[in-house]
Amino acid sequence: MISKLHTARLDIRTIILVLLSVCWIAGCQTTDAPDKSLPKISLEALGQQAIPEPLPATPDQQLDLAAINAVRDSVLTQGVVAGRILRDAFLIKGIDATTAGIIDADLAWYNGDIEAAQRLMKGTNTSSIEGQIFVLATVEERARIQGQWLDAARLAHFRIKLELKSDQLTTGDTGSQFLTTAPGDRLWTLLMHLDDRQLERAAAIADDPDWRGWLTLLQAYRSGRDAMYNWLSLHPDHTATAQLPAALATWLDTEPPTNIGVLLPLSGRLKSAGNAVLDGITEGLYRSFPDPDRRPRLFTVDTELRTSAVSAYRDALSEGADLVIGPLIKSEAQSLESLKERPTPVIALNRPEVYASTEVSNWSAMSLAPEDEARQIAQLAFGRGQRKALLIRPDSEWGRRMEVALNEIWRGLGGVTADTLTLADTTAVSEQIGNSAGSAASERRIKMLEVAFEAPVASRPRRRQDFDVIFLLAPDPAEARRLRPLLIYHYSGDVPVYSSSAVYSGHDHGQNQDLNDLILVETPAVLQALKVDRYTRLQALGFDAISMIDHWQQAEATQATLFQGRTGLLKRLANGEMERELNSVAFDGGKLKALPVR
Repeated sequence: MISKLHTARLDIRTIILVLLSVCWIAGCQTTDAPDKSLPKISLEALGQQAIPEPLPATPDQQLDLAAINAVRDSVLTQGVVAGRILRDAFLIKGIDATTAGIIDADLAWYNGDIEAAQRLMKGTNTSSIEGQIFVLATVEERARIQGQWLDAARLAHFRIKLELKSDQLTTGDTGSQFLTTAPGDRLWTLLMHLDDRQLERAAAIADDPDWRGWLTLLQAYRSGRDAMYNWLSLHPDHTATAQLPAALATWLDTEPPTNIGVLLPLSGRLKSAGNAVLDGITEGLYRSFPDPDRRPRLFTVDTELRTSAVSAYRDALSEGADLVIGPLIKSEAQSLESLKERPTPVIALNRPEVYASTEVSNWSAMSLAPEDEARQIAQLAFGRGQRKALLIRPDSEWGRRMEVALNEIWRGLGGVTADTLTLADTTAVSEQIGNSAGSAASERRIKMLEVAFEAPVASRPRRRQDFDVIFLLAPDPAEARRLRPLLIYHYSGDVPVYSSSAVYSGHDHGQNQDLNDLILVETPAVLQALKVDRYTRLQALGFDAISMIDHWQQAEATQATLFQGRTGLLKRLANGEMERELNSVAFDGGKLKALPVR
């Protein structure tokens, strides 16, 4: 499994290893597990010492979790090279073959060699329950990052069965907050990514009754409360029945509100936007509640005719609202979020600038925030094997926010930002991209050689080689169409490019030819619409707000995924922020097509 490393001579790698060992011995760095520290040996001995083979694995071998997690932490904080050096140091001390194999799989994963990582993980063999759960958790997490939702869900289900069998809770930290959630909620969230067709197909071929039960449970959830009650009566002994995931018990025991106040700008400069949201709310109301006897009463409050959002909120309460949707403006959402007394729950249609530092109640904030998209494209690129990024953004507040959100996920996963190009108005865009991509420097070197030798040089410029992905954070389609050809011109046409939904206007397929192969995320509403205009996403936001009235109490009881909306797959965070996950697509022939899962 592990190739033999010959280091008899004192090469640069050994020198670095010596220096790292000296640092550890001197106390420059410590580990959470002191018994896993490096051996104290002389520089002369270490310099001449070959890196040994791992110790043979035994059937009852316990994984050296401290060594595995130490290497992972080293990679995330210092890079893959530091992780490799630390791996060699542990081999000198002595670790078993299974542990070494997992470490090598980790290093392959963080280096972007996904096939090698999968191959090495499949080769692991441990009989300990703790080790098996740890390996399953790792593979599950990476399947999730790659968007392989059904595979990840099957792994999560297998872990649940293994944990129940062994009476063990989840052990071993893979570095993901996702894996710290309850096993049932984790499985439920993964399954929520499946569309109805995938779900039906998986249920039809499921040979494990418990696994089939989970699939049919989700089908029942999507069909409504009556279907859920029927499922529970048919599956009294199912693993999900004893403890329903994702606060389903809360959802079953609640009913939608009967009086809904809607706070929107229905006059003034934002009248068109407010009416677009109201159109979506109205459509959602009639679709969700076709029976007029069970349909909630809906009334509107024009925020443009009130002195403040707080005033509009209190007017809604005076009219008998038992739930409020809105407001739409960010500053107004901030006013309501900061309100000390909020007796009636609010589903805001924008996120406040500053959230409360603690968990909030009676408050959820939906939005079309581009930061969600930035985070998602970071994970999407990482899951497809890219690790070193060139980030291009406008010199604006929008660009800054997008950069911060993207890097938060990208670096947390183990990605590296090789360079960030903030496009300035003072320099020609082509020149800025050429300098950042490295092609301009390459051209200058060729010209210097031609001058020096007084003859043409048979060479062509090339881009710098320290990035394998480009995050093109263009604020609109026109800017994307301008920048994408320049990247090709500057010898970066072979590099995958990722962007947000801001680059898609929904039409002009001919003009979108310049964006072919560009990968982005988009709302289901836009992808399903026959005609897209600037209000399509706002209408989808209103539609999802009505869907949320049936889930707001459930949302406050869980951070698991709630439902697939028109704006994306929705879940609520502890601070009330509604996070959305969009569909992954790519330009092909000027049109958007679903991005195949690797």
